[in-house]
Amino acid sequence: LVGETIDQSGRRGYVLTLAAREQHIRRAKATSNICTNAGLMALAAATYLATLGESGLRRVAELCYHKSHYAAQQLAERAGLEINPHKPNQPFFKEFCVQLLRPVDEVNRILLEDFGIIGGFDLGSCYPEFEQHMLIAVTEMKSKAAIDRLVDALAEITA
Repeated sequence: LVGETIDQSGRRGYVLTLAAREQHIRRAKATSNICTNAGLMALAAATYLATLGESGLRRVAELCYHKSHYAAQQLAERAGLEINPHKPNQPFFKEFCVQLLRPVDEVNRILLEDFGIIGGFDLGSCYPEFEQHMLIAVTEMKSKAAIDRLVDALAEITA
C-alpha cells in the first residue's frame, strides 16, 4: 500500500506502508538486503498505470511513437545516418538502430564530453555483427529540443 505523509521539511511524500522488509524501511542501514524487490516494482508499476489511466497510457504510447519517429527521421535527413540498416522497413516503437562510421564508444565519449549528452547503447558490445551500430531510445520524457540537440551533435560528429 502507498500512503501519503509529510516529511520533516513539511513536504508531501508517498511511502510504502505495511512494508515489513527491513531493507525498504532502513535502506542503507539494513542488515539484510538479500531478497527481491519484485513486489516493490510491481507496486510502483501499478501505481503509475493507475495514475495514468487508460487515456493517459494511450497518450504516453503515442508520444513515444511520434517522438522516436521524429528522431529517426531527423537523424536520417540531417545527420545522414542509416536507420535500422538491417531491417529498414520494419516498424519500431521507442527504439531504433543507427549505423555509424566510427566506434560507438568513441561517439558516446564525444557526445558526453563535448555536448553533455548520454549516447545510445553500443549494440556491437553484445552482437559483433552490429559493430558501429548504436541503439537509440526515445520516450515521452524527451523534448523536441533535446532530440534536436542529439541530432545536431551526431550530425557534427559524423560529418
